[in-house]
Amino acid sequence: MAEATDMPILLVGGGHAHVEVVRRLGRGPVGRKIILISPARHAPYSGMLPGYVSGRYGFADFHIDLDALCARCNVTFLATSAGGIDPDRRQVSLADGQVLDYCLLSIDIGSTPQLPADVSGGLSVKPIASFTQRLAHLDARVAQSTGRLRLAVVGQGVAGVEMAFALQRRFGAGRVDMLLVGRADAVIAERSRLARAMVRRELARAGIAHHQGFDVIGFDAGTLLARDGRTLSVDDVVWTTSSGAPAWLGGTGLALDAGGFIRVDQALRSVSHPDVFAAGDVASLPDPRPKAGVFAVRQGPVLADNLRRCLAGEDPRPFRPQRQWLALIALANGRAIADKWCLAASGRWVARWKHWNDSRFVRLYQDPDGQLSGSAGNKQR
Repeated sequence: MAEATDMPILLVGGGHAHVEVVRRLGRGPVGRKIILISPARHAPYSGMLPGYVSGRYGFADFHIDLDALCARCNVTFLATSAGGIDPDRRQVSLADGQVLDYCLLSIDIGSTPQLPADVSGGLSVKPIASFTQRLAHLDARVAQSTGRLRLAVVGQGVAGVEMAFALQRRFGAGRVDMLLVGRADAVIAERSRLARAMVRRELARAGIAHHQGFDVIGFDAGTLLARDGRTLSVDDVVWTTSSGAPAWLGGTGLALDAGGFIRVDQALRSVSHPDVFAAGDVASLPDPRPKAGVFAVRQGPVLADNLRRCLAGEDPRPFRPQRQWLALIALANGRAIADKWCLAASGRWVARWKHWNDSRFVRLYQDPDGQLSGSAGNKQR
């Protein structure tokens, strides 16, 4: 093992929190080498994925080039994945065979799809970093079809609603029949009553069939099966269901919650190993919140500050997640819905607000001279 003063800070995963850590720690010397590890060079911003699916944005518009970002910030980028962590020896094993020592470790690797046990087929939105590749297969299937296809989006949260609208926009209402399916008794059950009413109205207006209370337990041979025995015939399925933890974390010795996510304290530090931090979906907060990008984005500045504080021997500061958070729900027709504090509004101005908010985040980490090719005035596909 290397001398303690020579060991680097390892950032495993290129999630929303870690790109801010790279940007902030790259501003000034921290006295340690910093290494970012990610199997994908291009990290997507989840908030703009529906816009990419609907045709508003191109690939470069909502992806951050991690290699270029690291080069600008004097951070080493390794295009590989972590396959194991030994927190007692302070070592990370990489898929390319390397074993790296660390002084501090931060993990921001997102989550994995949590699908019914009897599922065989369909495509999952997560991991988002590789969804564009899976979407290409669906593009080919729709293009080769001589008739209309029935496509089901499983999951009635904000992600599922946005994906249903975006896919219908991508392929055209004349080519596909869209279905939104979920086990809850209401669409976007976690949002306000007014927002739910707006979404129901928009689904009806778009001709997207909504099957609530349909708890999917299997998909095979073109049939979705519900727990109560009901079935739906569909040609393909897009899964936006609950998030699961990467299975390999179970062998690390880190304290995990019942779902396999890394338990952290208020400072985003592992409750079992104080030199390990976690953020984004993979972190299990003491005051739980949904697995949503808004929290990962807000964790970035706190995480960067706490890594710096730990190097200086100072106490880390707490991350305080908001109890009410804004949802901007894209409708893929030039309009969007805003929801917070039991208040909701919709319109083109909300879509412009969402575009400004999302693109501002991505621009922070893209080339300073680069410009988004998808502007607020772009026509919808």
